[in-house]
Amino acid sequence: MKVESELKIARPALEVWTYAADVARHPDWMTVTDARVTSGDGVRVGSRGREGMNLGPVHFDVDFEVAEAEPGRRILWRSVGGAPFGLEVALDLAPDGPTATHATYSSSVELRGLWRLAGPLVRMEARAGVARQLRKLKERVEASSVKVPPGN
Repeated sequence: MKVESELKIARPALEVWTYAADVARHPDWMTVTDARVTSGDGVRVGSRGREGMNLGPVHFDVDFEVAEAEPGRRILWRSVGGAPFGLEVALDLAPDGPTATHATYSSSVELRGLWRLAGPLVRMEARAGVARQLRKLKERVEASSVKVPPGN
């Protein structure tokens, strides 16, 4: 099941990407309780991290990896353990003039086993959650002074 949301962010794409890719900032805009890098730098392909996630009353510590990373254009995180379902979350960015970005945020969930019974509830929460998270990212990025690392 894949859901996505789109909106315009009044910041250049590289600034949006830099903010969103920073794992330490994920709890500020994603629906995770905590986040940390466990290997790599957190923004390059192959980097790994762990995020706390609540689904109703159930808490998971989800291990993830950066599966795709193209600064200013795309980042994709994929779960690699800790959750009884498969999860991919992606942020795609396209310049919309010199100071704005068209952002598409998506989530793909693969329910397994008995979790399939929760499909309708998970689908409903996923739709609302993706839109809510993207709005929060927009608010946070537009209110911040993002520092783009040299060489990007």
